[in-house]
Amino acid sequence: MPTVMLLVGGLFGTIIGTLLSGGLVAIAGLPVYGPAHSVLAALLALGAGAILPHVVQPILILFGAGLGLLVATIFLYAGAAISVVRGAALGEFCSRGAIIGAASSANWFIMSAIPGLSVFAVIIFIITLLSLVPAIAGNRIYESVLAALGWVLPLNYIMLPLGVLVFLITAPFALLSPTGSVRLDRLTWTIETAGGAALGSVGGFRGFNIGNFTFIRPGVPTSPTFTTGVSAHETGHTLSGAAFGGFFYWIGAVDEIVPPLRRGPAAYSEMLAESHFSGPTGAPFIPMW
Repeated sequence: MPTVMLLVGGLFGTIIGTLLSGGLVAIAGLPVYGPAHSVLAALLALGAGAILPHVVQPILILFGAGLGLLVATIFLYAGAAISVVRGAALGEFCSRGAIIGAASSANWFIMSAIPGLSVFAVIIFIITLLSLVPAIAGNRIYESVLAALGWVLPLNYIMLPLGVLVFLITAPFALLSPTGSVRLDRLTWTIETAGGAALGSVGGFRGFNIGNFTFIRPGVPTSPTFTTGVSAHETGHTLSGAAFGGFFYWIGAVDEIVPPLRRGPAAYSEMLAESHFSGPTGAPFIPMW
């Protein structure tokens, strides 16, 4: 029954995502679209003045063009979160599936509009949609493929440029710190930055994630790939970002940290990410990754 409800929700979400992706297609050719190094190259070549035109403005345009998809994702997220609170598991499965379906179809629609990427877009659509099947979503090989796609999925560029920017700011501090580090998580193709003064003022969080970048506070122990711990939790967000899309990421951030919600570890997005390696930090989790 859970798989059936996920698939039903996925079909519903795919229809929604396809119908609402027209606005996003119009901006698919933005310079920010493409590998993360295009954003990095722009910042290095033009300096601080490149942040507004190459990072901030494209993100705002993506939000504006995808307003319909954003609103739909908000309602679907709310439906999933309310279902969890009320113990309505089937409602959560259906809402989760719908979010995955909407994000998958939007990514496919945008990429198929780019010359030469139509076949690749179909392959990506199939791969991201496979996260509807619990047995596949929890498979480590599948997770590695899904997370790697996070670097090129159009909806991820609603958040990924910010991850590049924060990385450029924090990485030097981490590398200069005797306890800091910068490494690549081999399972999720996520760049992890740990330690460094630049992360010392990030509230009470042990770490946070932005797309395929995770940032761990000084003094918080990291965990090796394929093991439990805060690193596993944060890379769970990498997987969620690839499957649910960038709008889900920002909605989850509001659910977690912005009053009057501010539900912390009880936020829906947090509980999904926490399932990566079965609740690595001991917080409540919803089985998925």
